[in-house]
Amino acid sequence: MQPIPLVSQPADERDYQLFRAANGVLCLLIHDPAATQASAVVQVAAGSHAEPDDLPGLAHLLEHMLFMGSRRWPEPGSFPARVAEWGGRFNASTAPQATTFFCAVSPQGLEPCLAHLTDMLAAPLFAAEQVEQERRVIDAEFHTRLADDAIHAQAVLATQVNPAHPLSRFSAGNADSLAGDATVLAERLRQWHAIHYRAGSMALVLHGPQGADQLQAMAKSCAAQLPAGRAPEPYAQPLFAAEQLPRQIDWQGRSGQPEWVLLYPLSDCAVHGSPARWLCDWLNSPAPAGALGYLRERGLLDELHASLESDVGGQALLRIALQVADTEPHQVLAGLDGWLQAMPREDPAHWPQAARLALAQTAFDLGPQGDMLDSCRRYAERLLTLPADQVLDVAGVSLGTLGMPEWQRLVGQLAPSNRLLLQRLPRLSGGDVCAHTATRWQARALPCSAAPSANLAGRLGPCLGPLAEAPKGLRWSSVAPGLRLHRFAPASGAWRTRLAWCWADAGATVAERRWLQACWSLQSEALQQWGERVGIQMQWSLAPGQLVLDVSSPPPLLPAFMRELVQHLQAPPAVSQLALIERRSRRWAQQEQDALPAWRLLQTLQQERSPSTLRLRDPLALWQRLCAQAQVIWLKPDGWPEAERSLLAKLMLNLCPALMRPFTWQCPLPQLQPGQLLVTEVSSKHTDRAQLLYLPAEDDSLQQAACWRLLHHRLADPFFAELRTRQQLGYWVVARLHRRAGRPGLLLLVQSPDRSQRCIESAVERFLQQSLEGLAALPADQLQAQATHLSQLLEQQRQHPQQGFEAQWEDCLWQREDQLAAEQQALLKLTAAQWGAFVRRLPHSARWRLLSRQAGAD
Repeated sequence: MQPIPLVSQPADERDYQLFRAANGVLCLLIHDPAATQASAVVQVAAGSHAEPDDLPGLAHLLEHMLFMGSRRWPEPGSFPARVAEWGGRFNASTAPQATTFFCAVSPQGLEPCLAHLTDMLAAPLFAAEQVEQERRVIDAEFHTRLADDAIHAQAVLATQVNPAHPLSRFSAGNADSLAGDATVLAERLRQWHAIHYRAGSMALVLHGPQGADQLQAMAKSCAAQLPAGRAPEPYAQPLFAAEQLPRQIDWQGRSGQPEWVLLYPLSDCAVHGSPARWLCDWLNSPAPAGALGYLRERGLLDELHASLESDVGGQALLRIALQVADTEPHQVLAGLDGWLQAMPREDPAHWPQAARLALAQTAFDLGPQGDMLDSCRRYAERLLTLPADQVLDVAGVSLGTLGMPEWQRLVGQLAPSNRLLLQRLPRLSGGDVCAHTATRWQARALPCSAAPSANLAGRLGPCLGPLAEAPKGLRWSSVAPGLRLHRFAPASGAWRTRLAWCWADAGATVAERRWLQACWSLQSEALQQWGERVGIQMQWSLAPGQLVLDVSSPPPLLPAFMRELVQHLQAPPAVSQLALIERRSRRWAQQEQDALPAWRLLQTLQQERSPSTLRLRDPLALWQRLCAQAQVIWLKPDGWPEAERSLLAKLMLNLCPALMRPFTWQCPLPQLQPGQLLVTEVSSKHTDRAQLLYLPAEDDSLQQAACWRLLHHRLADPFFAELRTRQQLGYWVVARLHRRAGRPGLLLLVQSPDRSQRCIESAVERFLQQSLEGLAALPADQLQAQATHLSQLLEQQRQHPQQGFEAQWEDCLWQREDQLAAEQQALLKLTAAQWGAFVRRLPHSARWRLLSRQAGAD
């Protein structure tokens, strides 16, 4: 293993080492003494763009086939079983230029899981019968994805790019694109794998509490099993043919909402470079001089999200997604063009570059935050695309300052003559149809009209402002009975906190809470962007009877950030923002209606019955009422500075005076009664059928919790194997332990593109009946062994930062004391008689069957 020097490392508790193995594998090893889980990521520099022209989807099929047996472990599905044995999770993904495999497990499971993953990558079997089976799975996945507009947008874009560019090809794969004899297809898979899965085109990232020597030994063993050499370099083709742009494409989507996407091909553009970062920052900024803020102020659009996608040969594709207000397209484009014309004249020397670099340095020193598996995946991607000194520098410290020539060189390419506009419409008559997806589209000219340049004089403040100094303030109020406060000892690394604003007795409908979410998310938008620069992540969401805010942050920054955030929520929304807030709220509601059938069923399972539409007569009065009646549940880490806690308490009392009254919130979800059968049809606009069967516990006792957890453990893998793998009912098949209104239960979900509801119901019922017969006869020694194993997995959950946090929240919500630890003990005490009685009662338990029904169908 040849060490590669890292110029600098984050100033956290972790030790980062980079090596190149003798056969070329790049290995980043992260020793983290405080880690409670270990992660392994392998990235291969080959994806759908490297496929042969005659077999679109081959890379995707190969990704599936690597899980279908290898030389040392020939049994299909044995890797998921191994990961589950160590209380972990895994997945894989095929992108245009890379394929990624990853898992996160308990530290003791890293070595055996990495050995298994390595064998999958190095020596897959490609049995013809498994190829045939996974081809059907790929086809089912493709038909399920047809309900998602993303695959249709990609298909439409493919019709417009240079036909010689691989982006013009169909990459998802289906039964038609992968047709032919399974034996021949297996041989093509074997050949493609031998060409592209070479050590010199792979990166490995390992993270865990193991010592540096132990991690290095694991990496060396993994690398030694991979074949030496490099895959052929991709050949750069221009993204668009000459004279192809400008152009507008209208296409018919599944969503009921229109959307515009502007695409600009860029040359000589490093997507991680300083010019590209500043361009995306200025485009996304709601500040007065940012494109979003500038166009919002003129009432031209509601939302803008800009991102850059890399391509080979220094090319990139700038994607600007727009949610427009009630304006004509030419007005929005003219406004954006005016802003783009003004920006090349703005000298970056006058921008707050020093402040931005200071933020980047802070973020770098603090180290990666949140789920380390996500950070390891980012590092793996960077290993194959960036110099060694930039691999760890996600924040951009090493990029330095931006000069005028390179800024003008980049922004000068954003001309009206160099863009493609994709407009999604709910309806489209006539036009062409995409192969495979049958997406309807129509091309027309996109005029290059002259637009007046924007006047940005005096507006070019920072994209993102710094946090204010923490003022001195009051002590924590001792009288706040409407605040339910739960403290917990945080895991090492990032701190996380959750606030839930609650309303008693249906005091705020779902629609009203969604409107308030739109209001508060808009008011905190600029602060959220600032936080992302230093590793702070925040998310608003709705839960039964609640509006929930999650914030994850480096510990030194969280208290001041939360105080600043609640300060932003104090003032009522400005009158000029009300129309935007209402449109954002309506759009979110429409997105829920447009969701895939399985998601619609999951939403319904967790939704209280309240009006779904909002009659907005007086928005400011609604804001005042919702704030006046809200009470708060707060899960906070220990170690919060007293001064910051006092300031935050005062701000929360100012915002929600009901905190002075006794806490009165109760979960609005009704409980199902024993023996009750509830059937609910849920409207969906998609043709896929989905069915969800939910079996709830009779009560919330520890014995019930232990039994339901063991039931899920026994049924989850067989349910997937039987209904998805063997019966091929659909791509989305899952059995999940699910808590509803504080009680556990079992959720069985199937979404199918081609099976009837009766077929799905029969398959689920047959599986349950056959399974219960075997479960009732579970020998006492097996029961004890599995209960002990489950107890150990629960201990791993308690130690895992994310799972442990969710368990703490459940304890806070339902006022329990360390439920996971109590369930551990209940599992160890579970007797064969108790388990037998539980299984015998299951056929007579309450059942809630939810069915998707296509909107408008009889």
